[in-house]
Formats: sequence, structure tokens, C-alpha cells
Amino acid sequence: MNPIHTNTSGYQAAKANAAALGAKLISYYETDDMVATTITNDSKKPQTLEELQEELKQKYGFNQAGKSIEGIPASISVSPAFLQEALKNPEKMQWLEENLAAMQSLNTGMFAGTLTQVSYSIDAKGEITMITSGSSDPDGRIARENAARKQEEKRLQEKQEQKRLEKQKEFEESLKISQEQKQDNIFSVSGLNMQTIQEKFQESLQGQNRLNLEI
Repeated sequence: MNPIHTNTSGYQAAKANAAALGAKLISYYETDDMVATTITNDSKKPQTLEELQEELKQKYGFNQAGKSIEGIPASISVSPAFLQEALKNPEKMQWLEENLAAMQSLNTGMFAGTLTQVSYSIDAKGEITMITSGSSDPDGRIARENAARKQEEKRLQEKQEQKRLEKQKEFEESLKISQEQKQDNIFSVSGLNMQTIQEKFQESLQGQNRLNLEI
């Protein structure tokens, strides 16, 4: 296939020429009287979706479990529909690789706090979504304070539970004593006649009733 010449800028023309040849533009240098370009032509470029996915996995960690970027857990995913388009369109393939390469580094200074995870996804239309999670407690001070607060709350709960158990034990012991004191009573009275005996027996019953009321 012959190179394509366009009226666009020199870089764009060189990029289009490389794509028309099934190659990729690696470098571009232009002066007033000359243009120098470097292109690469990989004869083993992927032909199927599976081959492309495997190549991207090896080169950029695409769909790779346990991937990290500069020590930060990361994930990268691309819509299969976009990958199919990239297989047919060299410019989309180049765009894809340029962006996947850019995802391999992080400017952690732009994040407030400490970055703990990042994920990238490219949808069927080529829209890139970046999702990050992080901690606003880079020195761990807030985490330590929260841990100390939870420990103190747990200690207070245990203390309150101990008091509750002690009160319950006291109540059970008091109830046990009360029940023991309510055993059958035996009275022994004597007198010169039945009237005297009945009066003394009545006095004993009244005395026992007063005792029960006091308990």
C-alpha cells in the first residue's frame, strides 16, 4: 500500500502514513527543510480479539489480577466492542495503546491524602473513566484515634455489663434468702386452757406475718 499524503499537519500526516502501512509512528522530528520519522511494523500484530486481549495484558496489565501502578492496587478494563474496532482501525489501536501506556504512571501529588486504589475503564465509545479511592489520613493519626475510641467504648460496655451481672447476682441471692425464709413454720404453745393456747397461737401468727412484711 502506498503512503497517504494529506493537507493536515506534518505529525498527523506522518501518523496517517504509518497507519496506512499497518505500522505505528514512534517518533517525529521536523525542521525547516527536513522531516524525520520512525515507524514500526509488527508483522505479528494481533488478528483476533483473544490475541489482542492477551497482548494488552502482557504489555499494560489489561484485565490482570493483582496489578499495581507505582505500588498502588490497580485495574484496567476495555470494552470488547472497542477492542474489535481497534483491530480494524489502526488509528484507534494507536490511541488505545497511547492511553494504556499513560495509565502506567500516577501523579500521586494531585490526590489529597493517600491513594489506596485506582481503576480505569474504556467503554465502547472510547470514553475513559477513572475511579480512585484513598485515605485522608496519611499519617494514620485519625485511624489511631478511632481505634482508641472504639477500645474505650468497648471497655465501658464491658464495665457496664459487669455491673449488671453483679446486680443480677445480688438480686438472685436476695431472692434465694427470701425463699428460704418462707419455709413452713412450726409453733409450739402451751397454756392452762384452750383459750390461752389460741391467744398465744394467734400472737405467733401475727408475729410471723410482720416478719414476712419486713422481708
